[in-house]
Amino acid sequence: MMDGPMDQRALRHEARDARDGQVRSVLAVALSTNVIDLLPRHVLEPNSIVQRVSYEMLGNVTLIGTHAPLLILSPLVTPMFDALDMAQFLTESGYRGRYLALVDKLPSANLIRREVAAQSPDLNFDMIVLDGSSPLHSL
Repeated sequence: MMDGPMDQRALRHEARDARDGQVRSVLAVALSTNVIDLLPRHVLEPNSIVQRVSYEMLGNVTLIGTHAPLLILSPLVTPMFDALDMAQFLTESGYRGRYLALVDKLPSANLIRREVAAQSPDLNFDMIVLDGSSPLHSL
């Protein structure tokens, strides 16, 4: 599921928003294109550009200011990191956007939400279960 150091093949949806002309930047950390394709259709805006990056290269990405991604996606758990590690890194880096952790199946999403909120209360965090049970899949 990990990509190389930096995958330059961005998934391009509509590059510009007709209303404001802004590109919506999404950062996919340690996610394959196949996993990104499983997202509910309303997670990514039509004008989003998704850039994939490995966890090791996350420190090289701008996470604050006008060039910060509006959304960061990652797996909930990997052999290298989990959502708590990611939330802590994002908080310490000053990230103020939204962070979504992706998981195939999950028995207790509320427990994980509470853990991340306790550690990183200012982070806009949630999870998406990719098995189709996420409320976003029904929109």
